[in-house]
Amino acid sequence: MSLKVGVYGGSGYAGAELVRLLGGHPKVGGLAVASRGYAGRRIGEVFPQISSEGSFVGPEEIEASGLDVAFVAYGHGESAETVAALLEAGVGLVVDLSADFRLPEVGMYEEWYGGHPAPGLLAEAHYGLPEVFGPAQGRIVANPGCYPTAAVLALAPVVRRMGGGIESIVINALSGVSGAGARPSVKTHFVSANESANAYGAPLHRHTPEIETMLRRVGESPAVTFVPHLIPISRGELETIVVDLEELPAAEDVLGWYAEDYEDWAFVEAREEYPHISHVANTNRCRLSAAVDGRAGKLLLFSAVDNLLKGASGAAVQNMNLALGYPEDLGLEHLK
Repeated sequence: MSLKVGVYGGSGYAGAELVRLLGGHPKVGGLAVASRGYAGRRIGEVFPQISSEGSFVGPEEIEASGLDVAFVAYGHGESAETVAALLEAGVGLVVDLSADFRLPEVGMYEEWYGGHPAPGLLAEAHYGLPEVFGPAQGRIVANPGCYPTAAVLALAPVVRRMGGGIESIVINALSGVSGAGARPSVKTHFVSANESANAYGAPLHRHTPEIETMLRRVGESPAVTFVPHLIPISRGELETIVVDLEELPAAEDVLGWYAEDYEDWAFVEAREEYPHISHVANTNRCRLSAAVDGRAGKLLLFSAVDNLLKGASGAAVQNMNLALGYPEDLGLEHLK
């Protein structure tokens, strides 16, 4: 089967990665890429790193009824209307990279993001972290956020086995500047970000309810303290997670849980060596490790991902593969 695929929001960092990955996917036979700002310009002109003879078009120029799959890479509050319109046009699978379908309850979404443009579709969305929640079912895949991806992959095996004994979880996360999106701001300007680091969004970052909600689907889990930091690199993400437990497991046990839970999945691996961002940059891999601070009585978990790949576009293609019955690594083999 040759898929006809549309990308809406193809000019952002995640969108550009989608275009690059889908352009080389063996099942994609036609690719339409929408961008309001770059409509009419060649993709290879805007992104010279992408080998493409195609051009950006306006969203209205894509014949949605002819698409098999659509990826929506708009911001929160903007994606949901496009997702609804695509489903109305008959698109069989929509993968949404925004936060619009990640939270299952309208009230929860409105508390953290404001009014939801398509609340009636929330119940249809499958949270797209397949290593924890299985392959996507239905028409809508809610692609996870990059921070929740790293956090939930690290914590889910622990919560599954020791959830009732977890007293607190603190997540300290470091992310490259591309995580803030392609639209420039004072915070992401070179002069502001270079040779510096800063915490932001604390204590109530919008990814907090996403992390808590998904952990509670796995087992009993407390409220999470989540503190993200911006660091002066282009891409990549590292989380150090401190878990306070009534009874500490051995680090070897946690590594064994990772091996047991993720052995059949292509893109999650655990090692004794603590992960570096450089270990996962430009891959679709999540690398995990664990240690025990016996003196302080804490379990330490380490998780690293590329925020634009396993934290966004690579995971989106992985979700498409699984939803359509293809191998999860189809078109992503080079990113292991």
